[in-house]
Amino acid sequence: MLNAPAPFIPNDLTPVYERRNDVMQKISDLQKELKVINNSLIQQFEDQARQYLADKGKDFGQATLKSDGFKITIDFRKKVEWDQDQLISALDAMDEDTAKHYASLKVSVAEAKFQQAPPEIKAALSECRTVLLQGTSVNIEVDNA
Repeated sequence: MLNAPAPFIPNDLTPVYERRNDVMQKISDLQKELKVINNSLIQQFEDQARQYLADKGKDFGQATLKSDGFKITIDFRKKVEWDQDQLISALDAMDEDTAKHYASLKVSVAEAKFQQAPPEIKAALSECRTVLLQGTSVNIEVDNA
């Protein structure tokens, strides 16, 4: 169990810095330990889980197995990639309504290219661009200056 946070002293970030580093190290250690435990479970039950899915005619998905009063769920996630040239050819061979039904198109501009674009192109593209906050992070370190 984690200890209670050190009391906050205004204008002295040393306890916050030290506690944060301590917590980050504990998290790292626990994540490594969890990975070892999960890998052990996968080694022990992967073949059974794959066979369970194969019996259902599947290569991917969740398999829940029971062993000694425990339920072990292994999730074989899939990632689908499409051959772009082949897909375009297949969609072009369909009538327009059918192709539109099955395919979706997303057009984007790489941020690095946008930032390097000449002012007139950047201005034109800016009208189409929305920037949203994806998350916030914080870090603290000793200033050795």
